[in-house]
Amino acid sequence: MVYDFSYQTSTSKDKGRLTAIVDIGSNTVRLVVFHGPSRVPLPIFNEKVQCGLGRGIDETKHLNPDGILLAYETLNRFMKLVEVMEVDHVSLLATAAVREALDGPKFVAEIKHRFNGDVHVLSGEEEAKLAAFGVLSGLPEASGLLGDMGGASFDLVALNKGSFSKHDTTPLGHLRIIDAAQNDHVNMSEHIAQTLQPLTWLQEMKGLPFYAVGGSLRAVARLILHQTDYPLHVIDNFSLSLEDAQSLLKQLATLDQNDLDKIPDISKKRLETLPAAISLLREILDVVQPSHLIFSGFSMREGQFFLSLPDIIKNQNPLISACSDLVQREGRFGPQGEEVYNWMTPLFSNETDTRMTLRHAACLLHDIAWAEHPDYRADHGLLRVLRLPVAGLSHHDRALMSACIYSRYKGDFDHRIAKPLRYFLNEDDALWTKTVGAALRLAHTLASGTPHLLDQTRLEVRAGELILSLPENEDIFIGEAVAKRVQTIAKHMNLSGRLERG
Repeated sequence: MVYDFSYQTSTSKDKGRLTAIVDIGSNTVRLVVFHGPSRVPLPIFNEKVQCGLGRGIDETKHLNPDGILLAYETLNRFMKLVEVMEVDHVSLLATAAVREALDGPKFVAEIKHRFNGDVHVLSGEEEAKLAAFGVLSGLPEASGLLGDMGGASFDLVALNKGSFSKHDTTPLGHLRIIDAAQNDHVNMSEHIAQTLQPLTWLQEMKGLPFYAVGGSLRAVARLILHQTDYPLHVIDNFSLSLEDAQSLLKQLATLDQNDLDKIPDISKKRLETLPAAISLLREILDVVQPSHLIFSGFSMREGQFFLSLPDIIKNQNPLISACSDLVQREGRFGPQGEEVYNWMTPLFSNETDTRMTLRHAACLLHDIAWAEHPDYRADHGLLRVLRLPVAGLSHHDRALMSACIYSRYKGDFDHRIAKPLRYFLNEDDALWTKTVGAALRLAHTLASGTPHLLDQTRLEVRAGELILSLPENEDIFIGEAVAKRVQTIAKHMNLSGRLERG
Protein backbone atom coordinates (compact mmCIF):
# COMPACT_ATOMS: atom_id res chain seq x y z
CA MET A 1 0.00 0.00 0.00
CA VAL A 2 1.45 3.37 -1.06
CA TYR A 3 0.03 6.74 -0.11
CA ASP A 4 0.92 10.08 -1.70
CA PHE A 5 -0.67 13.07 0.01
CA SER A 6 1.96 15.64 -0.96
CA TYR A 7 1.83 18.86 -2.88
CA GLN A 8 4.48 21.43 -3.68
CA THR A 9 4.58 24.81 -1.99
CA SER A 10 4.49 27.90 -4.14
CA THR A 11 8.14 28.72 -3.39
CA SER A 12 9.50 25.21 -3.92
CA LYS A 13 12.76 25.02 -5.81
CA ASP A 14 12.60 21.24 -6.21
CA LYS A 15 15.62 20.78 -4.00
CA GLY A 16 14.22 17.54 -2.56
CA ARG A 17 15.50 18.76 0.80
CA LEU A 18 12.61 19.42 3.20
CA THR A 19 9.37 17.53 3.71
CA ALA A 20 6.60 18.80 6.00
CA ILE A 21 3.70 16.89 7.50
CA VAL A 22 0.78 18.72 9.08
CA ASP A 23 -1.12 16.29 11.30
CA ILE A 24 -4.63 17.61 11.99
CA GLY A 25 -5.45 15.27 14.82
CA SER A 26 -8.48 14.95 17.05
CA ASN A 27 -6.60 16.49 19.96
CA THR A 28 -3.51 18.21 18.55
CA VAL A 29 -2.53 19.94 15.33
CA ARG A 30 1.17 19.42 14.69
CA LEU A 31 3.74 20.50 12.11
CA VAL A 32 6.87 18.40 11.63
CA VAL A 33 9.49 19.35 9.03
CA PHE A 34 11.92 16.58 8.10
CA HIS A 35 15.27 16.86 6.39
CA GLY A 36 15.58 14.26 3.68
CA PRO A 37 15.45 12.04 1.91
CA SER A 38 17.15 9.87 4.51
CA ARG A 39 16.41 6.41 5.87
CA VAL A 40 15.76 7.73 9.38
CA PRO A 41 13.64 10.89 9.56
CA LEU A 42 15.55 13.86 10.94
CA PRO A 43 13.06 16.45 12.25
CA ILE A 44 14.39 19.98 12.06
CA PHE A 45 11.16 21.58 13.31
CA ASN A 46 8.39 20.15 15.47
CA GLU A 47 5.53 22.14 16.98
CA LYS A 48 2.09 21.17 18.21
CA VAL A 49 -0.98 22.94 19.56
CA GLN A 50 -3.66 21.08 21.49
CA CYS A 51 -6.79 22.29 19.73
CA GLY A 52 -9.16 19.57 20.95
CA LEU A 53 -11.11 19.30 17.69
CA GLY A 54 -12.66 16.02 18.82
CA ARG A 55 -13.77 17.14 22.27
CA GLY A 56 -17.47 16.33 22.76
CA ILE A 57 -17.86 14.79 19.30
CA ASP A 58 -19.94 11.81 20.46
CA GLU A 59 -22.53 14.13 21.95
CA THR A 60 -22.61 16.89 19.33
CA LYS A 61 -21.52 14.96 16.18
CA HIS A 62 -19.60 18.12 15.29
CA LEU A 63 -16.08 19.41 15.75
CA ASN A 64 -15.41 21.49 18.85
CA PRO A 65 -16.12 25.14 17.79
CA ASP A 66 -13.32 26.55 19.96
CA GLY A 67 -11.01 23.92 18.56
CA ILE A 68 -11.87 24.91 15.00
CA LEU A 69 -10.89 28.55 15.63
CA LEU A 70 -7.63 27.52 17.28
CA ALA A 71 -6.91 25.09 14.44
CA TYR A 72 -7.33 27.86 11.83
CA GLU A 73 -4.99 30.11 13.81
CA THR A 74 -2.47 27.28 14.16
CA LEU A 75 -2.63 26.28 10.50
CA ASN A 76 -2.16 29.91 9.47
CA ARG A 77 1.15 29.97 11.35
CA PHE A 78 2.19 26.54 10.10
CA MET A 79 1.52 27.25 6.43
CA LYS A 80 3.43 30.53 6.62
CA LEU A 81 6.32 28.72 8.28
CA VAL A 82 6.61 26.08 5.55
CA GLU A 83 6.61 28.83 2.92
CA VAL A 84 9.35 30.81 4.66
CA MET A 85 11.36 27.60 5.21
CA GLU A 86 11.00 26.81 1.47
CA VAL A 87 9.70 23.34 2.19
CA ASP A 88 9.50 21.24 -0.95
CA HIS A 89 6.56 18.98 -0.14
CA VAL A 90 3.75 19.35 2.37
CA SER A 91 1.24 16.69 3.40
CA LEU A 92 -1.86 17.74 5.34
CA LEU A 93 -3.45 14.73 7.04
CA ALA A 94 -6.64 14.71 9.11
CA THR A 95 -7.70 11.87 11.35
CA ALA A 96 -10.73 10.47 13.19
CA ALA A 97 -12.49 13.62 14.43
CA VAL A 98 -12.49 15.31 11.02
CA ARG A 99 -13.41 11.98 9.38
CA GLU A 100 -16.45 11.44 11.59
CA ALA A 101 -17.77 14.94 12.31
CA LEU A 102 -20.78 16.11 10.31
CA ASP A 103 -19.01 19.42 9.71
CA GLY A 104 -15.71 17.73 8.82
CA PRO A 105 -16.13 18.37 5.04
CA LYS A 106 -16.90 22.05 5.72
CA PHE A 107 -13.77 22.33 7.88
CA VAL A 108 -11.63 20.74 5.15
CA ALA A 109 -13.11 23.02 2.49
CA GLU A 110 -12.35 26.08 4.61
CA ILE A 111 -8.72 25.00 4.98
CA LYS A 112 -8.52 24.69 1.20
CA HIS A 113 -10.02 28.16 0.79
CA ARG A 114 -7.82 29.85 3.39
CA PHE A 115 -4.49 28.16 2.78
CA ASN A 116 -4.73 26.55 -0.66
CA GLY A 117 -3.91 23.27 1.02
CA ASP A 118 -5.44 19.92 0.07
CA VAL A 119 -6.26 17.97 3.21
CA HIS A 120 -6.34 14.20 2.96
CA VAL A 121 -8.85 12.83 5.46
CA LEU A 122 -7.46 9.44 6.37
CA SER A 123 -9.71 6.42 6.55
CA GLY A 124 -9.42 4.28 9.66
CA GLU A 125 -7.41 1.74 7.69
CA GLU A 126 -5.04 4.36 6.30
CA GLU A 127 -4.51 5.90 9.74
CA ALA A 128 -3.76 2.52 11.30
CA LYS A 129 -1.37 1.43 8.60
CA LEU A 130 0.52 4.73 8.51
CA ALA A 131 1.21 4.24 12.22
CA ALA A 132 2.38 0.71 11.42
CA PHE A 133 4.72 2.01 8.72
CA GLY A 134 6.15 4.41 11.31
CA VAL A 135 7.03 1.54 13.66
CA LEU A 136 8.23 -0.69 10.82
CA SER A 137 10.54 2.04 9.55
CA GLY A 138 12.66 1.34 12.61
CA LEU A 139 11.77 -2.33 13.18
CA PRO A 140 11.39 -3.77 9.66
CA GLU A 141 10.75 -7.32 10.91
CA ALA A 142 8.42 -6.47 13.79
CA SER A 143 5.75 -8.97 14.82
CA GLY A 144 3.00 -8.35 17.34
CA LEU A 145 0.07 -6.04 17.94
CA LEU A 146 0.33 -2.29 17.36
CA GLY A 147 -2.03 0.13 19.08
CA ASP A 148 -2.10 3.83 18.16
CA MET A 149 -4.10 6.02 20.56
CA GLY A 150 -5.24 9.41 19.35
CA GLY A 151 -7.81 11.84 20.62
CA ALA A 152 -10.83 10.22 18.97
CA SER A 153 -9.67 6.73 17.95
CA PHE A 154 -7.53 3.78 18.94
CA ASP A 155 -6.20 1.92 15.90
CA LEU A 156 -5.07 -1.70 16.12
CA VAL A 157 -2.89 -3.50 13.56
CA ALA A 158 -1.48 -7.02 13.61
CA LEU A 159 2.14 -7.18 12.42
CA ASN A 160 3.76 -10.36 11.16
CA LYS A 161 7.48 -10.01 10.43
CA GLY A 162 6.97 -6.60 8.87
CA SER A 163 3.70 -7.28 7.03
CA PHE A 164 0.13 -6.31 7.94
CA SER A 165 -2.76 -8.65 8.60
CA LYS A 166 -5.88 -7.84 10.62
CA HIS A 167 -6.70 -4.34 11.79
CA ASP A 168 -9.50 -2.35 13.41
CA THR A 169 -10.28 1.23 14.35
CA THR A 170 -12.12 1.76 17.63
CA PRO A 171 -13.60 4.93 19.21
CA LEU A 172 -11.22 4.65 22.17
CA GLY A 173 -9.37 7.92 21.78
CA HIS A 174 -8.56 9.59 25.08
CA LEU A 175 -11.04 12.45 24.54
CA ARG A 176 -13.85 10.00 23.91
CA ILE A 177 -12.94 7.77 26.84
CA ILE A 178 -12.96 10.78 29.19
CA ASP A 179 -16.30 12.03 27.78
CA ALA A 180 -17.95 8.61 27.96
CA ALA A 181 -16.72 7.74 31.44
CA GLN A 182 -16.93 11.25 32.95
CA ASN A 183 -13.29 10.87 33.98
CA ASP A 184 -14.07 8.02 36.40
CA HIS A 185 -11.49 5.18 36.44
CA VAL A 186 -14.02 2.39 36.97
CA ASN A 187 -16.27 3.68 34.21
CA MET A 188 -13.28 4.03 31.90
CA SER A 189 -12.23 0.41 32.40
CA GLU A 190 -15.76 -0.90 31.83
CA HIS A 191 -16.24 1.25 28.73
CA ILE A 192 -12.91 0.15 27.23
CA ALA A 193 -13.53 -3.54 27.99
CA GLN A 194 -16.97 -3.43 26.36
CA THR A 195 -15.57 -1.73 23.25
CA LEU A 196 -12.73 -4.24 22.86
CA GLN A 197 -14.91 -7.32 23.49
CA PRO A 198 -16.18 -7.76 19.89
CA LEU A 199 -12.58 -7.81 18.55
CA THR A 200 -12.16 -11.56 18.92
CA TRP A 201 -9.09 -11.62 16.66
CA LEU A 202 -7.10 -9.98 19.45
CA GLN A 203 -6.95 -13.41 21.11
CA GLU A 204 -4.68 -14.51 18.25
CA MET A 205 -2.10 -11.92 19.36
CA LYS A 206 -1.56 -13.37 22.84
CA GLY A 207 2.08 -13.80 23.82
CA LEU A 208 3.39 -11.39 21.17
CA PRO A 209 4.76 -7.88 21.88
CA PHE A 210 2.36 -4.95 22.08
CA TYR A 211 3.69 -1.75 20.44
CA ALA A 212 2.22 1.39 22.04
CA VAL A 213 1.99 4.39 19.68
CA GLY A 214 0.64 7.91 20.13
CA GLY A 215 1.26 10.99 22.25
CA SER A 216 -0.85 9.92 25.23
CA LEU A 217 0.81 6.53 25.44
CA ARG A 218 4.24 8.17 25.16
CA ALA A 219 3.20 10.37 28.11
CA VAL A 220 2.54 7.17 30.09
CA ALA A 221 6.07 6.05 29.22
CA ARG A 222 7.47 9.37 30.49
CA LEU A 223 5.52 8.92 33.70
CA ILE A 224 6.97 5.42 34.19
CA LEU A 225 10.50 6.62 33.49
CA HIS A 226 10.06 9.34 36.09
CA GLN A 227 8.44 7.16 38.73
CA THR A 228 11.05 4.39 38.47
CA ASP A 229 14.10 6.68 38.20
CA TYR A 230 14.98 4.82 35.01
CA PRO A 231 18.51 5.72 33.83
CA LEU A 232 17.72 6.43 30.18
CA HIS A 233 15.02 8.89 29.12
CA VAL A 234 14.55 7.60 25.58
CA ILE A 235 10.98 6.51 24.90
CA ASP A 236 11.48 4.69 21.61
CA ASN A 237 11.75 0.95 22.24
CA PHE A 238 11.40 1.38 26.02
CA SER A 239 10.28 -2.14 26.91
CA LEU A 240 8.62 -3.71 29.95
CA SER A 241 7.72 -7.31 30.65
CA LEU A 242 3.99 -8.01 31.00
CA GLU A 243 4.33 -8.53 34.75
CA ASP A 244 6.29 -5.29 35.27
CA ALA A 245 3.95 -3.31 33.00
CA GLN A 246 0.82 -4.48 34.79
CA SER A 247 2.32 -3.77 38.21
CA LEU A 248 3.49 -0.28 37.25
CA LEU A 249 0.24 0.67 35.53
CA LYS A 250 -1.71 -0.43 38.59
CA GLN A 251 0.42 1.91 40.70
CA LEU A 252 0.04 4.78 38.23
CA ALA A 253 -3.73 4.43 38.31
CA THR A 254 -3.70 5.36 42.00
CA LEU A 255 -1.93 8.71 41.46
CA ASP A 256 -4.07 11.77 42.09
CA GLN A 257 -3.89 15.06 40.24
CA ASN A 258 -1.42 16.53 42.74
CA ASP A 259 0.95 13.63 42.04
CA LEU A 260 0.58 14.04 38.28
CA ASP A 261 1.18 17.80 38.41
CA LYS A 262 4.68 17.13 39.79
CA ILE A 263 5.74 15.13 36.72
CA PRO A 264 8.24 17.09 34.56
CA ASP A 265 8.17 17.32 30.76
CA ILE A 266 4.43 16.59 30.43
CA SER A 267 2.13 19.51 29.63
CA LYS A 268 -0.96 20.17 31.74
CA LYS A 269 -3.26 19.33 28.83
CA ARG A 270 -1.43 16.05 28.22
CA LEU A 271 -1.64 15.21 31.91
CA GLU A 272 -5.42 15.36 31.59
CA THR A 273 -5.29 12.47 29.11
CA LEU A 274 -3.18 10.18 31.30
CA PRO A 275 -6.04 8.46 33.20
CA ALA A 276 -7.64 7.40 29.91
CA ALA A 277 -4.31 6.24 28.45
CA ILE A 278 -3.43 4.26 31.59
CA SER A 279 -6.88 2.62 31.66
CA LEU A 280 -6.61 1.67 27.99
CA LEU A 281 -3.17 0.12 28.43
CA ARG A 282 -4.33 -1.88 31.46
CA GLU A 283 -7.30 -3.29 29.57
CA ILE A 284 -5.39 -4.12 26.39
CA LEU A 285 -2.69 -5.90 28.40
CA ASP A 286 -5.34 -7.93 30.21
CA VAL A 287 -6.99 -8.91 26.91
CA VAL A 288 -3.88 -9.65 24.86
CA GLN A 289 -1.41 -10.77 27.56
CA PRO A 290 1.57 -9.70 25.42
CA SER A 291 5.11 -10.82 26.13
CA HIS A 292 6.23 -7.20 26.42
CA LEU A 293 4.86 -3.68 26.32
CA ILE A 294 7.07 -1.68 23.93
CA PHE A 295 6.64 2.08 23.55
CA SER A 296 7.39 3.56 20.13
CA GLY A 297 8.65 7.06 19.49
CA PHE A 298 7.49 6.83 15.88
CA SER A 299 3.93 7.14 14.56
CA MET A 300 1.90 7.94 11.45
CA ARG A 301 3.95 11.05 10.62
CA GLU A 302 7.14 9.00 10.39
CA GLY A 303 5.15 6.39 8.47
CA GLN A 304 4.13 8.98 5.89
CA PHE A 305 7.72 10.18 5.61
CA PHE A 306 8.94 6.59 5.17
CA LEU A 307 6.48 5.97 2.34
CA SER A 308 7.80 9.03 0.49
CA LEU A 309 11.31 7.55 0.28
CA PRO A 310 12.71 5.81 -2.82
CA ASP A 311 12.89 2.02 -2.49
CA ILE A 312 16.69 2.07 -2.48
CA ILE A 313 16.61 4.16 0.72
CA LYS A 314 13.74 2.21 2.31
CA ASN A 315 15.80 -0.96 2.04
CA GLN A 316 18.77 0.44 3.98
CA ASN A 317 19.49 -0.67 7.53
CA PRO A 318 18.08 2.19 9.65
CA LEU A 319 20.89 2.16 12.23
CA ILE A 320 23.78 1.98 9.77
CA SER A 321 22.16 4.59 7.55
CA ALA A 322 21.62 6.98 10.48
CA CYS A 323 25.23 6.60 11.63
CA SER A 324 26.54 7.13 8.10
CA ASP A 325 24.47 10.29 7.74
CA LEU A 326 25.73 11.60 11.10
CA VAL A 327 29.36 11.00 10.14
CA GLN A 328 28.80 12.69 6.80
CA ARG A 329 27.44 15.77 8.56
CA GLU A 330 29.88 15.98 11.46
CA GLY A 331 32.84 13.67 10.91
CA ARG A 332 36.39 14.73 10.12
CA PHE A 333 37.67 11.49 8.54
CA GLY A 334 34.82 10.66 6.16
CA PRO A 335 33.89 7.01 5.67
CA GLN A 336 36.92 5.52 7.41
CA GLY A 337 34.59 3.72 9.82
CA GLU A 338 33.93 1.09 7.15
CA GLU A 339 37.66 0.38 6.92
CA VAL A 340 37.89 0.10 10.70
CA TYR A 341 34.91 -2.27 10.80
CA ASN A 342 36.37 -4.62 8.17
CA TRP A 343 39.85 -4.43 9.73
CA MET A 344 38.77 -5.59 13.21
CA THR A 345 36.19 -8.18 12.08
CA PRO A 346 38.63 -11.15 12.31
CA LEU A 347 38.60 -10.69 16.10
CA PHE A 348 34.84 -11.28 16.33
CA SER A 349 34.19 -14.44 14.32
CA ASN A 350 31.62 -15.80 16.78
CA GLU A 351 29.54 -12.70 17.48
CA THR A 352 25.76 -12.58 16.94
CA ASP A 353 24.18 -10.69 14.03
CA THR A 354 22.95 -8.03 16.48
CA ARG A 355 26.40 -7.46 17.94
CA MET A 356 27.91 -7.36 14.46
CA THR A 357 25.50 -4.58 13.44
CA LEU A 358 26.14 -2.64 16.65
CA ARG A 359 29.90 -3.00 16.18
CA HIS A 360 29.52 -1.76 12.61
CA ALA A 361 27.64 1.29 13.89
CA ALA A 362 30.23 1.90 16.62
CA CYS A 363 33.00 1.81 14.01
CA LEU A 364 31.19 4.44 11.96
CA LEU A 365 30.92 6.62 15.08
CA HIS A 366 34.42 5.91 16.41
CA ASP A 367 35.50 9.55 16.11
CA ILE A 368 32.22 11.17 17.15
CA ALA A 369 33.73 13.18 20.03
CA TRP A 370 36.75 14.49 18.15
CA ALA A 371 35.78 18.17 18.53
CA GLU A 372 35.27 18.00 22.32
CA HIS A 373 37.82 18.90 24.99
CA PRO A 374 40.02 15.80 25.50
CA ASP A 375 38.98 15.49 29.16
CA TYR A 376 35.31 15.16 28.16
CA ARG A 377 35.44 13.10 24.98
CA ALA A 378 34.53 9.85 26.73
CA ASP A 379 31.55 11.41 28.51
CA HIS A 380 30.34 13.20 25.41
CA GLY A 381 30.69 10.11 23.24
CA LEU A 382 28.79 7.97 25.75
CA LEU A 383 25.84 10.36 26.02
CA ARG A 384 25.70 11.17 22.32
CA VAL A 385 25.51 7.53 21.25
CA LEU A 386 23.22 6.49 24.10
CA ARG A 387 20.67 9.08 22.95
CA LEU A 388 21.15 8.60 19.22
CA PRO A 389 17.97 9.68 17.35
CA VAL A 390 17.31 6.42 15.54
CA ALA A 391 14.36 4.03 15.83
CA GLY A 392 14.44 0.33 16.52
CA LEU A 393 17.29 0.17 19.03
CA SER A 394 16.55 -1.56 22.32
CA HIS A 395 17.90 0.22 25.37
CA HIS A 396 20.31 -2.67 25.90
CA ASP A 397 21.62 -2.20 22.35
CA ARG A 398 22.02 1.54 22.93
CA ALA A 399 24.09 0.78 26.00
CA LEU A 400 26.28 -1.67 24.08
CA MET A 401 27.02 0.87 21.36
CA SER A 402 27.70 3.73 23.75
CA ALA A 403 29.94 1.52 25.88
CA CYS A 404 32.06 0.75 22.80
CA ILE A 405 32.59 4.47 22.22
CA TYR A 406 33.14 5.13 25.94
CA SER A 407 35.83 2.44 25.97
CA ARG A 408 37.38 3.83 22.79
CA TYR A 409 37.96 7.09 24.73
CA LYS A 410 39.18 5.18 27.84
CA GLY A 411 36.10 6.00 29.91
CA ASP A 412 35.88 4.80 33.51
CA PHE A 413 32.94 2.38 33.92
CA ASP A 414 32.83 3.14 37.67
CA HIS A 415 32.20 6.84 36.99
CA ARG A 416 28.81 8.34 37.81
CA ILE A 417 28.08 9.15 34.16
CA ALA A 418 28.40 5.45 33.25
CA LYS A 419 25.45 4.45 35.48
CA PRO A 420 23.25 3.52 32.47
CA LEU A 421 25.96 1.16 31.22
CA ARG A 422 26.13 -0.62 34.55
CA TYR A 423 22.32 -0.82 34.63
CA PHE A 424 21.92 -2.47 31.23
CA LEU A 425 25.11 -4.49 30.67
CA ASN A 426 26.34 -7.73 32.21
CA GLU A 427 29.99 -8.79 32.52
CA ASP A 428 30.06 -10.44 29.10
CA ASP A 429 28.60 -7.30 27.51
CA ALA A 430 31.16 -5.11 29.25
CA LEU A 431 34.06 -7.29 28.13
CA TRP A 432 32.86 -7.27 24.52
CA THR A 433 32.46 -3.48 24.48
CA LYS A 434 35.90 -2.98 26.03
CA THR A 435 37.42 -5.21 23.34
CA VAL A 436 35.68 -3.24 20.59
CA GLY A 437 36.68 0.05 22.22
CA ALA A 438 40.32 -0.99 22.49
CA ALA A 439 40.34 -2.06 18.83
CA LEU A 440 38.85 1.31 17.85
CA ARG A 441 41.59 3.07 19.79
CA LEU A 442 44.31 1.00 18.12
CA ALA A 443 42.80 1.67 14.69
CA HIS A 444 42.86 5.41 15.33
CA THR A 445 46.49 5.20 16.49
CA LEU A 446 47.55 3.28 13.38
CA ALA A 447 45.68 5.27 10.75
CA SER A 448 45.20 8.72 12.31
CA GLY A 449 42.37 9.31 9.87
CA THR A 450 44.49 8.72 6.78
CA PRO A 451 42.55 6.78 4.12
CA HIS A 452 43.71 3.21 3.41
CA LEU A 453 46.68 3.36 5.79
CA LEU A 454 44.94 0.84 8.01
CA ASP A 455 44.70 -1.59 5.09
CA GLN A 456 48.47 -2.06 5.24
CA THR A 457 48.10 -3.81 8.60
CA ARG A 458 46.29 -6.96 9.63
CA LEU A 459 44.82 -7.92 12.99
CA GLU A 460 44.18 -11.61 13.63
CA VAL A 461 44.05 -14.37 16.21
CA ARG A 462 46.46 -17.19 15.46
CA ALA A 463 47.50 -20.14 17.65
CA GLY A 464 46.31 -18.49 20.85
CA GLU A 465 47.93 -15.14 20.10
CA LEU A 466 46.63 -11.76 19.02
CA ILE A 467 48.92 -10.66 16.22
CA LEU A 468 49.16 -7.29 14.53
CA SER A 469 50.95 -7.84 11.21
CA LEU A 470 52.82 -4.80 9.91
CA PRO A 471 54.49 -4.20 6.51
CA GLU A 472 58.20 -4.82 6.20
CA ASN A 473 60.45 -1.74 6.06
CA GLU A 474 57.65 0.61 7.14
CA ASP A 475 58.33 2.37 10.43
CA ILE A 476 55.23 4.59 10.56
CA PHE A 477 53.37 1.91 12.54
CA ILE A 478 56.14 1.22 15.08
CA GLY A 479 55.80 2.94 18.44
CA GLU A 480 55.12 2.41 22.12
CA ALA A 481 51.43 3.42 21.81
CA VAL A 482 50.81 0.77 19.15
CA ALA A 483 52.42 -1.99 21.20
CA LYS A 484 50.54 -1.02 24.37
CA ARG A 485 47.18 -0.98 22.61
CA VAL A 486 47.73 -4.39 21.06
CA GLN A 487 48.40 -5.71 24.56
CA THR A 488 45.21 -4.07 25.87
CA ILE A 489 43.09 -5.87 23.26
CA ALA A 490 44.90 -9.14 23.97
CA LYS A 491 44.21 -8.77 27.71
CA HIS A 492 40.46 -8.35 27.10
CA MET A 493 40.49 -11.47 24.92
CA ASN A 494 42.57 -13.48 27.42
CA LEU A 495 45.36 -13.87 24.86
CA SER A 496 48.99 -12.88 24.52
CA GLY A 497 49.73 -10.21 21.96
CA ARG A 498 52.62 -9.28 19.71
CA LEU A 499 53.62 -7.38 16.58
CA GLU A 500 54.80 -9.17 13.46
CA ARG A 501 56.71 -7.66 10.52
CA GLY A 502 56.33 -8.82 6.96
